[in-house]
Amino acid sequence: MTIDESSLGGKEVRLFPSHNINNKEEAEIRATASLLAVLRAVSEFGRAIVKKAGNPTSGNLRCYSEFTLPALPGEKDSKGRPDGVLRVTRGQKDWQALVEVKVGSENLVQEQFDRYHAWACEKGVNAFITISNQSAQANGHPPLNVDMRRKAVTVVHLSWEWLLRRAELLIRLGEVKDQDQRWILEEWIRYLLDPRSKIVRFPDLGDHWNHVLKCAHEGDLAICKNHLQDVVIYWDAFIRTAALRLQVKLEANVEQKMSKAEQKDPALIFKNLHDMAIKDGTLQGVLKIPDTAGDLTVAVLLHAKTVRYSIDVAAPTEGRIATRINWILKPLLSHNVPEDLLVKVCWKQKNLLSQKSIGELKKHVDPKEQVEKLMWDVNEQRLSADALPKSFSLVWTIPLPKCKGSSSVPVLEGIFKGMEVFYENVVGILKPYLPKAPQLQKEESTPETNPSPSQENTEPHPVTE
Repeated sequence: MTIDESSLGGKEVRLFPSHNINNKEEAEIRATASLLAVLRAVSEFGRAIVKKAGNPTSGNLRCYSEFTLPALPGEKDSKGRPDGVLRVTRGQKDWQALVEVKVGSENLVQEQFDRYHAWACEKGVNAFITISNQSAQANGHPPLNVDMRRKAVTVVHLSWEWLLRRAELLIRLGEVKDQDQRWILEEWIRYLLDPRSKIVRFPDLGDHWNHVLKCAHEGDLAICKNHLQDVVIYWDAFIRTAALRLQVKLEANVEQKMSKAEQKDPALIFKNLHDMAIKDGTLQGVLKIPDTAGDLTVAVLLHAKTVRYSIDVAAPTEGRIATRINWILKPLLSHNVPEDLLVKVCWKQKNLLSQKSIGELKKHVDPKEQVEKLMWDVNEQRLSADALPKSFSLVWTIPLPKCKGSSSVPVLEGIFKGMEVFYENVVGILKPYLPKAPQLQKEESTPETNPSPSQENTEPHPVTE
């Protein structure tokens, strides 16, 4: 007799069970224990985290939980208990790191962070790792004030989203060679994604999102600039999360695009985003994706309640005008591109622009007629014969996804789905223009001054007496 699988009730045994987690404290304890156990058991995952924390060498990794800090000189008793300790030994080398964990909506606490950071510096600990659902700053630090005088301790923040996507990427790339370790990592991923574990908090736009939208609708974002500042922080975190998700799906190093000044000063990112929102009513993020024809830009137009995806592509630098325009139209018209995708041609002449939607262009079967439609500017004036395209902008605009109740999670999930559609149907089919390689010039043949052997006089030379 065999047992029918359907009669088992679907309750398969899990390595990390997520049921009966009653409060945040228990969720945090289980989250920490499971993470440290997986770091110890899955060597590739453990090495990735240790390397991220500043230890490039491999060695024997051991993990400890609920470590009580000994009192510092001048203290009567200890004032803290970090959630974990990592220790890597290799020969005579001993590398150690403190680990502090928060789950769900719990954020890192500045006072607690300062206490642990000071202790790590005093005791010669190599690194301090913080983990929460908050995004790291551009320099990799936690979203707190970090005392830069304590440079001896490497401080790094890892979001649960980063840990999750890193684990997924290791599996996707087949880098976990041992089958048992792979299964352990897959079970841990399943545990993180289970809402009952209370670990991962999916990206949202904060408590003030609906109020900001209302102010935008009324035409005055300046009156809610403080609430907008909060939304900007959540938006920046979403852009980083979107980069991580695309990184896993594309198996490529997708990054948020930042200026050099923003990389040096993370606070400048929030200021620039806030200023842009006040001025233009736009929340914008730009992603750099390797080997694409341009950067992927996503922008929320607050006044219009729409989302705009775009990519700017440099135009060819050689060939006839029609040839240069057809270069961008050919892949777009031969793939499943949204018909409301707008094709903009930015010409070298100042303020000269022409544009048509893919739907309008598809009304004409003849490629010459399709190109002809873009030879008229937005004021329906015929372009001059010497006009040359400088770049192309491909723009796709969709309605802003709606909230469900007070939660803005569906808004960001909808924005990310639109980002995937835009990448798959537009960005992913385009290739950067490469000019024709220079050709070797052939030497011109010159008439031979000497006769060929067949033309030579075969008669013997006369003998001089």
